[in-house]
Amino acid sequence: MKTSLKQLLSVALALFACAHAFSPGASAQAWKARGGRPAPRFEDYPVREVYRGTVAPVRLDSRKARAYRTRLREDSRAGPNFAGRYTVVVWGCGTGCAQMGVVDAVTGRAYFPPVEYMDIPDTEDGAARSRWFRLDSKLLRITQNYYDGRGGYTAYYFLFDRGRFRLLRKAVERHPDEPQEPEP
Repeated sequence: MKTSLKQLLSVALALFACAHAFSPGASAQAWKARGGRPAPRFEDYPVREVYRGTVAPVRLDSRKARAYRTRLREDSRAGPNFAGRYTVVVWGCGTGCAQMGVVDAVTGRAYFPPVEYMDIPDTEDGAARSRWFRLDSKLLRITQNYYDGRGGYTAYYFLFDRGRFRLLRKAVERHPDEPQEPEP
């Protein structure tokens, strides 16, 4: 059976298009074309106002708040850094591991996301911190690294509104600055 050059080129082009569309480095357009959805953006979840008043003392009305009272108290004193009136507080729980609480600067109530362990976000550097949360947005991003040498991680995108974490998206992502290992 003879195969024409035109048929070979058509098959090669189709294989190339499939490989590109489903590769980890596929473009946002390819992601949308596959029926997926892009990651939520901080700009899409703005807050109406930013609280500038006196920061309320942390309420120790839950077992978890009492367990982490020192970290919650110390780190929430500076005032809001998330969603207009909340302070994200992060503490280490081992190598490459962190836990998080969110303290309401108005009421002092502490909230804890449904993801128990996460990567350690750099909360000191404003530019780095803005990859996880922002003062002017209700979107919270939490990541869990695979430590597989390929830069893969699970990203959780939550809408934090009125004391509740609503999961908007959970997806496997890859750090864009990580080199990809060649496929065998």
